[in-house]
Amino acid sequence: MARLNDVTREQLAPEHQGFFDSIASSRGSVRGPYGVLLHSPDLASRVAHTGTFVRFDLDITEAQREIIICATAREIRQQYEFSAHARLARQAGVSDEVVEAIATGKAPEGMSGIEAELVKFVQELSQNHRISDATFNAVSNHFGTEKTVGITALIGHYMLVGQILSAFEVDLPEGVQPEIV
Repeated sequence: MARLNDVTREQLAPEHQGFFDSIASSRGSVRGPYGVLLHSPDLASRVAHTGTFVRFDLDITEAQREIIICATAREIRQQYEFSAHARLARQAGVSDEVVEAIATGKAPEGMSGIEAELVKFVQELSQNHRISDATFNAVSNHFGTEKTVGITALIGHYMLVGQILSAFEVDLPEGVQPEIV
C-alpha cells in the first residue's frame, strides 16, 4: 500500500495549482510519481519540467527512449515505472521479445544495433557507475555529444522517478501485472 496518497488539485495552495495543471496537461493526468511529488509542489514542478524535456523533446526515436526507460526501470527493479513504459515501448513498435528480454535481465541478448548499445549504456552506468569506452563510443558516435548528454539525463531522470516510486511504495495501477523478474 502506498505510503502517501496522491495530492489532488484542491489540496494544493492556489499558487501551486498551476503546477498540478501543467503536469496533468503534459501527461494526461496526475498519477504515480507526480501524485507523490506534489507533496512538494516546487520539486514536482522542477522534476516534471526535466521529465518533459527528456521524455518529449529529446531527439531520439520513441522506441529508443522507451527502451532506455525500461532498461533503467529494470536496473532499479521498479515495477510501476517498467509497466508504464513497457506499454509505451510496445506502442512505439518495440517487440514483446525485446520488452521481455529487458524485464528478465537477458537484454541486450537478442538485440542488435544501437538499441543493444543503449541497454548496455544503461546497465553499465547503473551497475558499474561508469561506462566502458566501447559502449560510450558506440552511443556517442551514433548520437553525438548533445544527445548522449540527453540520454544520460534521461537515465538519471528515470532513476530519480523510480526512487520516488519505490520510497513511497506507489502501487501498480489496478489490473496491471508486474513484468520484471
